[in-house]
Amino acid sequence: MKKVLALTLALSALSQTASATGEYKYGWMTGNLPGTDIIAANVVREPAFAGERDEQAQAMDQAKRALEADYCAKQDSEFVVDPGLIVFDKGINEWLVGGVCR
Repeated sequence: MKKVLALTLALSALSQTASATGEYKYGWMTGNLPGTDIIAANVVREPAFAGERDEQAQAMDQAKRALEADYCAKQDSEFVVDPGLIVFDKGINEWLVGGVCR
């Protein structure tokens, strides 16, 4: 399921970057899993994420902003993360954060 979601995101993504206050620069791609209500964002950071717990919170904040802007605002709702759809990919140092608009 996670590989399918990541592949779907890669194929149907909207890519963005943003500078955060201070030393971090974030980038993300958002997408939805066709046939479901699931939306997700792949979040990267410069300097690269290492998979730490506090980084997960940073990635979730970035994903929430991006997903609400790209999907939830159209439905007058907000992004709600699914804890089972938060994954750190050590191979490319990115967080995948998924959930639904409610």
